[in-house]
Amino acid sequence: MDATQLRKDILNVSFEAGACHLGSALSCVEIVLDIHDRMKDRDVFLFAKASGVATYYCYLADKGLFPKENTADYLRNYPLPSKEVPGVIHSVGSMGHGLSVAVGLALGDRTRDVYVLLSDGECQEGSTLEAVIFAGHHKLKNLHVFVDDNQLQAGGATKDILDLATTFEFMQNTLPNCEIVRTVKGQGVDFMEGDYCWHYLNLDENLLDKALQQI
Repeated sequence: MDATQLRKDILNVSFEAGACHLGSALSCVEIVLDIHDRMKDRDVFLFAKASGVATYYCYLADKGLFPKENTADYLRNYPLPSKEVPGVIHSVGSMGHGLSVAVGLALGDRTRDVYVLLSDGECQEGSTLEAVIFAGHHKLKNLHVFVDDNQLQAGGATKDILDLATTFEFMQNTLPNCEIVRTVKGQGVDFMEGDYCWHYLNLDENLLDKALQQI
């Protein structure tokens, strides 16, 4: 699967499900694909940036873990990762829990690699920073942390809500493997790019057609 097809699937499935968080889903497409290109058989992946889970569900459906026609059903209501979905190892709700779970998985079995994808906004959570300190102390070299730094969160620009420059520097200096990936919220669709409102907005038929033409 390539990034173009994955973005089209995200738009179509989100429209069918009436699901929001499109900006968050579109920004992390390349990161999800890159992580899975790196993973070996026993490695595990935790999708912690819950709001963008349409990306992960569409990826899993393409890999045949469940029928593609079921993807919209998993996204209905408030779309979050759920362990009821094949391929998802942990349900994620409140932001900031994902890294702690990933740290536990990495500490519990150092013979495999654990990958986790965070949003920039959840790096403002105290539980995330506590997990960073713990992972650094235990030198968890098998923990690979990726942050989707699209510079926007639900209420506006991340730098205006709580500037993360120092936090990112701390994470990279503390964790053995941490990549801060600069992305664009709503990437690939010009009326979504750089607009934090697409954290919650939904597509209608006209906007869906317009978005698909741009991908």
